[in-house]
Amino acid sequence: MTTFVRTAGAIAVVLLLPALAPAADAPGAQKNILAPDLVNSIVTVVVFGALLAILYTFAWGPILKGLQAREEAQFQAIADAKKAKEEAAALRTQLAAELAKAADQVRAIMDEARRDADALKIAEREVGIKEAQAERERASRDLAIERDALLNEVSQRAVDLASIMATKAIRQQVTIEKQSSLVSESIAEVNTSASRA
Repeated sequence: MTTFVRTAGAIAVVLLLPALAPAADAPGAQKNILAPDLVNSIVTVVVFGALLAILYTFAWGPILKGLQAREEAQFQAIADAKKAKEEAAALRTQLAAELAKAADQVRAIMDEARRDADALKIAEREVGIKEAQAERERASRDLAIERDALLNEVSQRAVDLASIMATKAIRQQVTIEKQSSLVSESIAEVNTSASRA
């Protein structure tokens, strides 16, 4: 603050000096303002220098600092923008690579799923074929069992028929007519006994 007071005092003295210089001149004479005057020139130079010093100290210094700070901020913003652009480009490249990798993984998963589905179809077909084969074998066994049972029954009936016929033949003397009637009677008896069972 004292520097400001000193500077203001010096400026006031310098500004008052030209006012004192015309008082020494004659009061009635007109002064030519364009005539060279050493005191006036010195005062003008001093006033200009003092004004320049004051403006530099209190106006241009802060303005210059503000402009330099603004310029540095702009350069920093430009550098940050370039850095952000480079980072964005790198990130974009990285994301594109990751998307390509993910697409390859999806493709591989889909291919594996198709292979698994095909393998499952084949396995199910084989299981179906095996089950059908087992069913056919079981049906064949069941048919063979039923056939054997029917053959046994037919054999048993034939034996029964033969024994009935033999019994009747022994009781009677058999003629061809009698043999036919015996066969008919025996068949009727076998059918009757079969229907009772």
